[in-house]
Amino acid sequence: MDEESITNKQEVRSLLQKMRDGAIKELSPTVDPKQGLIYPEAEAELKENVQSTLDAIHREGLFLKEQKGNVTACKKCGGTSFMIMYRCPNCNSLSLRKGLVIQHLTCGYTELESVFAENNYICPKCKKRLRALGVDYVKPGIQYVCNECGNITQSPTILLQCWICGELQTIEEANYVEINKYRLDHTKRDLLAKVTFNLAPIVQRVSALGWVAKKGYKLRGKSGVEHTFTLALWPYEYGSKGTPDVVVEIHLGVVEEVQVLSLYAKAIDTEIRNVILAAVPAVSDKAKALAKYYKINIVEAEDTEVLIEKLALAIEDIIKKLLVS
Repeated sequence: MDEESITNKQEVRSLLQKMRDGAIKELSPTVDPKQGLIYPEAEAELKENVQSTLDAIHREGLFLKEQKGNVTACKKCGGTSFMIMYRCPNCNSLSLRKGLVIQHLTCGYTELESVFAENNYICPKCKKRLRALGVDYVKPGIQYVCNECGNITQSPTILLQCWICGELQTIEEANYVEINKYRLDHTKRDLLAKVTFNLAPIVQRVSALGWVAKKGYKLRGKSGVEHTFTLALWPYEYGSKGTPDVVVEIHLGVVEEVQVLSLYAKAIDTEIRNVILAAVPAVSDKAKALAKYYKINIVEAEDTEVLIEKLALAIEDIIKKLLVS
């Protein structure tokens, strides 16, 4: 991954991590009349530029993309709810009549059958009676007759007027949007190892000690704010209920003081005492000093595999201390 990689963004890594952990199986869109195509689970993580971000992740090889359909969207606002209108391709008038057309072969006059019927099937042009279908008249089918210029066509210009913003556009001018779903490409192990981490070994080792580990755990603090931790751990007899005894937060990137302060605020709000902050590749010196002051345990490593091993040892050490305390 180069410096311009979309995976350098923390919110993108958070999304990829949840997909690797299985919390999100795939990203499937819904079509909203006002907003167009939306990916609810992706939007919860990415907040903005969702479609372009998903496509960028796919281009970098981490997503498998499968087209499930398509939708027409307003060129101005992206909405997908339209009023459909027909316009004369000759004079652009919107005043059209639709119906079965009759062409009088004797004089060439062409009009809706309803007009001939009102005139007792006497041609309004040459005044001769229509006698036999296929002999002196034919029925070309359903067509559109312009009230302004008299033009008759089978293919009027189709206009879409957006119900959301009122923009008038042809189908060609409107946006053609593919409906795609995205899944993580688990075969790209080397790429995934650079931007996510495999927590399964930690969960297994914690379980062997009689503890329960839950990934991506959400907990509401005293303030009413909901916080998310990479890992939360409880003794087996407590299951995964109540406040965790230990929480872990992992950052991919150099951790600075702001990340330490944020984690400390979450720990205070949720009243969690045993906190671990893990990072790949490193924690800055100032951040380490701040973490030490707030009694936050630090684990760092150059790559994710080494980090997971060191993190597992750190968790085991805390659990053992809690068991004898």
